[in-house]
Amino acid sequence: MARLVHNVQKKQHKERSQKDSRARYGLLEKKKDYRLRAADYHKKQAALKALKEKIKTHNPDEYYHAMTRKKTDDRGILISDRDSEVLSVDQVKLLKTQDINYIRTMRLNELNKIQKEKEGKLFEGSGRHTVFVDSNEEQKSFNPEEFFNTDESLLDNRQNRLRLDQLHSNSGVIKSNDLDSKQKDKLDEKKLKEYKRLQRRINKEKEIRDVEQIMSLNLEKMKNGSKKKVVSNDGKTHFKWKNERKR
Repeated sequence: MARLVHNVQKKQHKERSQKDSRARYGLLEKKKDYRLRAADYHKKQAALKALKEKIKTHNPDEYYHAMTRKKTDDRGILISDRDSEVLSVDQVKLLKTQDINYIRTMRLNELNKIQKEKEGKLFEGSGRHTVFVDSNEEQKSFNPEEFFNTDESLLDNRQNRLRLDQLHSNSGVIKSNDLDSKQKDKLDEKKLKEYKRLQRRINKEKEIRDVEQIMSLNLEKMKNGSKKKVVSNDGKTHFKWKNERKR
């Protein structure tokens, strides 16, 4: 005869939780949490013990070749030269997550958009605007943006080259006596937004081009062959490879 105790549902014992009065201390630590915390603690203590033993047996007169090209600060922290320029946050994200082919595609896409916007809203005229200078030094140091007091994107528009004060003050963008003041203000504002959008695209294309150059340089550094590091006057790093005769 079967016993009745096997047919009666037993009470389910749940794991103890944190009391409401101690809720500010977080979740109640269980045995598995304690084991993980204890293992991590003993691992760190073992690492510290190994480092102390290494310091005791260290020879202060020991020489190694990295001493000639590495430096430490006042706190003894190693200062490493990563041969890289200061980048913005967006440039670093692109540099770490994307491929150089994707970067090149993005840059060409931005160039196409810039060209379309220039053709769509800027007038194209014939002829050239020649500026005469007195010496070769003035020719080398000549800056067309400062001379014409305009934006870089408007240098090729001889008959529609607006000045910076006109772009900032939203004046002189459209000249027509047939439009009332409200319509003219709306058209001027629309025109100004187009120029600002074009300027943002030009800046974005420049940032992407800088990232592409750095990625190309890193790929070139991975190639075999004797190379020499060269730093230009503007602080940029370049590499020159030794000419080798191919079979």
